[in-house]
Amino acid sequence: MALCDSRIENYIRNIHFDELNTMGPNRRAARKFRLALETLTLTLKTEKSGEPDELFGWFSFDTTGIDGALLNRRAFDDEKPDGELSEILSRPALCGSRINVDRGHTLVDYEALLSRGLDAYAADIRAELETCGDPENHVLRAMADSLSAAAGFTARLVAHIDSLREGGELAEKDRARLEAIRDSLSRVPAGPAESFRDALQSVWLVHFLTPLVDNAWYSISLGRFDLFMYPYYLRSRAAGMTIDEAKALLLNFWRLLNSYADGACLLNVGPEYNELSYLVIECQKEFGLPAPILGARVASETQDEVWKALIDEKLFSMGQPTFYGEESCIAALLEKGVPQEDAAGFSNNSCMGISLPGHEFNSMWGCVLSIQALLEAALNGGRLLDGRAGLNVPDIGEVTSLDELYDAFARCAKYCLGELCLPAYEARAVYSERCEPDPFVSLLTKDCIRRRCDRISGADYHNITVECMGMINASDAICAIDRLVFREGRYTLADFNAAVRANYEGHGQLRRDIMACPKFGENGAADEYAVRIAETLAEIIRSFSHDRMYYSPSLHTLDANVGDGAAWHAGYDGRLAGTPFAKNAGCANEARKPDPTSLVLSSSKLPQSSFFGGQPLDVSFPPGRINTDREKTAALIEVYFARGGLQFQVNALSPAVLREAYEHPERHPGLVVRIGGYSVAFARLGERSKLELIDRVEREGSI
Repeated sequence: MALCDSRIENYIRNIHFDELNTMGPNRRAARKFRLALETLTLTLKTEKSGEPDELFGWFSFDTTGIDGALLNRRAFDDEKPDGELSEILSRPALCGSRINVDRGHTLVDYEALLSRGLDAYAADIRAELETCGDPENHVLRAMADSLSAAAGFTARLVAHIDSLREGGELAEKDRARLEAIRDSLSRVPAGPAESFRDALQSVWLVHFLTPLVDNAWYSISLGRFDLFMYPYYLRSRAAGMTIDEAKALLLNFWRLLNSYADGACLLNVGPEYNELSYLVIECQKEFGLPAPILGARVASETQDEVWKALIDEKLFSMGQPTFYGEESCIAALLEKGVPQEDAAGFSNNSCMGISLPGHEFNSMWGCVLSIQALLEAALNGGRLLDGRAGLNVPDIGEVTSLDELYDAFARCAKYCLGELCLPAYEARAVYSERCEPDPFVSLLTKDCIRRRCDRISGADYHNITVECMGMINASDAICAIDRLVFREGRYTLADFNAAVRANYEGHGQLRRDIMACPKFGENGAADEYAVRIAETLAEIIRSFSHDRMYYSPSLHTLDANVGDGAAWHAGYDGRLAGTPFAKNAGCANEARKPDPTSLVLSSSKLPQSSFFGGQPLDVSFPPGRINTDREKTAALIEVYFARGGLQFQVNALSPAVLREAYEHPERHPGLVVRIGGYSVAFARLGERSKLELIDRVEREGSI
């Protein structure tokens, strides 16, 4: 059963447009939230279904019979940007880049929610209204209205259970189960949780409400699940809950998490592994669902028994778990400027984020910066080849040496970020907070009630990830230019430009010579170019941070390296037009080796902690070898983290199976693969992404 997506927000807009269009943005946001909750279809399965529910959680938006036009977004009058804003927002395209105020990747402080309950937040709002001198403050009133809507929704769930109990025949097991669910809903999420069932029910309700109100149905993560759920687990175990009963609750919870296909919903286990941690790992293997993703935090003292549980062929075949280096992640937060006491309490957030639950607004795709455009402009007087896109970086002269190239590259990066991309992001953020506020998630964000503002400006950390798209390709290109032009003099920059313009047609020998140059990922001479470019970008990106806005260097792509590569012309690294860029912190596919050791060593040389926006490394292992090579696999991952690596992502895929699934999808309908920060059914990938994954896996082999 699918739950919801952005169509419900569009439907509410259209069906209630005249009413909502008269309201201010905050009041309108709370009203839309209430209307959406009233629109949802509720389903609670009993013994007759064969899979009776342990939690109340199936809330869907039924589009049957609805005119498709009502599912398209319609803008309110005050949401239409003026000409000046539109012009500012168009500037990043001049350098092949884009910005977005990304509302997904939310990480609620569930530990606080479970200990306090929503009623405590309502009390905080009432107290602030009494002391702020503005009893009709529109932000606080919208927060209060949102909590009232959530309470009304819970009451509706209870009424639905009562109708089931009063109408028709129910098995005794159903009656007991419905009574247990109703009993939990009488406490949560309004009040503190008391039992394991309470805690799961409360977390699920808020986890569902978060994307509903935010209209961002992706990457809503759970944080340190085994830590904040453990006290409730122990309490229920002491009261007589069996392991099988706990697993039944978790299975229902897992199915709900997986139901709206948020394959980037991540929950953490570790680095201190407890009884619940091991149960979660066991459930992940047994349930076999794409979501949630298991985020396994490991430290230098992690025990062998933990590695044995995590390095498992069943998990790897689903692209799980994602491994995080505990010490490395903390080091990255400290370099970002997070105090030590806060950094120690971090959680991993869906795709690649290292987050502080309830303290942040995460724009994980805040800016996708085209490093290809920066390099091209640096080599061509501040312009793109043939004047594409109209970019004109001032004061970029002729490049005659490697140092001059690095200097020109840095100048282009400063200009494109400082004049084009980041002003556009900040203008879009101001617009987004003004026109599209989120009072419900904001009230759950630390100090937003006290600051009486949306989380965009009120969160302690407004993280804007600056994704350095194509950085590895650019570093390989600089390596080739340094060798073939500056050192050996075999070619000129004009030769390179002509070849790139022609997509290397008629320039086959130059491309062969470029491809024969060292490449990042070989643990060799090319790595120094990637390190220098990464250090340059990290310094420049971070220099723009101010107030509570943190511009966060990143090298994460998901599978956007495929789409962005498809839209970009040939590169100076020999890459042909339309082909993928290198993925995440890995090398270009052409440089991949069967043994990942050199890739791991190269990637760990990058300034990992300076790239606190995230830079995962993807490695595919041969199926059939995982369980027999546990120690070797663990050693490889440990080396990566010991050298500063942040995130290690795995797959265990057969190239032959992938090929067959591509050519005959009906033979492998359940094949799940890992794509950067999320797992997804292979059949749901786009054509280009499927081919890129097959190419990458075919080049990788045994460790």
